[in-house]
Amino acid sequence: MELSLLREFIVLSQTLNYTKAAEILHLTQPTLSKHIVAMEKELGCSLLERDRRRVELTESGNVFAAAALQMVDTYDDAKQRIHDIQTHTPLKVNGVMSDSAIASITSIAATFLDAEGEAPASYNSLNDTNYLEQLVEGDADILLAYAELDKLDNLGLAYIPLIRSPFVAMVSMDSPLASMKSVTMDDLRSYRFVKFADGYSLSGWTNIERVCQEHGYTPRTRAVLGRTYMNYCAIPLGVEDVMILQASMPQLRYLSDFSRVTVLPVTDDDAAFRLYAIYKKDNYERVRPALDAYTRARKIILNHGKGGTLVDSE
Repeated sequence: MELSLLREFIVLSQTLNYTKAAEILHLTQPTLSKHIVAMEKELGCSLLERDRRRVELTESGNVFAAAALQMVDTYDDAKQRIHDIQTHTPLKVNGVMSDSAIASITSIAATFLDAEGEAPASYNSLNDTNYLEQLVEGDADILLAYAELDKLDNLGLAYIPLIRSPFVAMVSMDSPLASMKSVTMDDLRSYRFVKFADGYSLSGWTNIERVCQEHGYTPRTRAVLGRTYMNYCAIPLGVEDVMILQASMPQLRYLSDFSRVTVLPVTDDDAAFRLYAIYKKDNYERVRPALDAYTRARKIILNHGKGGTLVDSE
């Protein structure tokens, strides 16, 4: 028997008036009568005595009314307790935590979630190249990561945009490119791209490679191991090397003070890292408050930083 039918019977048992009960339940009177008859048929007894002047519960009706009320109360209590558990169990959010724009978004979002009594988020950096599997297998609720969007739907995943950070090209001061004020992806066609072989960078390398291919070439690469996001300038660059980084990295402005490199904006509109908040479609209700908080935080940053490199709109 459906819970909604129990709720209907409880209202009717309390009002003992079909017209009033139907009005409270937003049902037509014939529909309510039909549902009561169906319950009586399933239980094999009469629940109500009816005549033109009154409606009364039978002995069986009194027993069933008390039981229905207990069942509905038990269900509602369990549902509320489960909601409380979910609300206070932190969301597991993995991702590219070293990005300054992401740090700003998550910090502002945390304030919203706390003020509204929603589940907080527990953040961890990506440490696995198969990071989408963390969502699919339930090891994370949200991923803040680069992604090939056409692959998400088949995995039962969805996303919201978070940041669009333009490319910059870091080159040696001895490179022919060093005298330029900016470059295009076509300018970089004959150069060798530094490719870091770690989980964090591989997730962004797909983005770089896709942009190169859209400009008609597959980049030559130089594989580099053992990098952390803090030591880009420790990688020696040859005259034919180019390192693609995010314009939003605040440390880039200081590199020329202590390293023989220069950083050049890449001016193509499509030359940018795009990072998303990715989640399982069937987990949407649990992660919705966090997604809403990220969206609101992103708008605040956009309003305060238009024309800057922290966060660009889509």
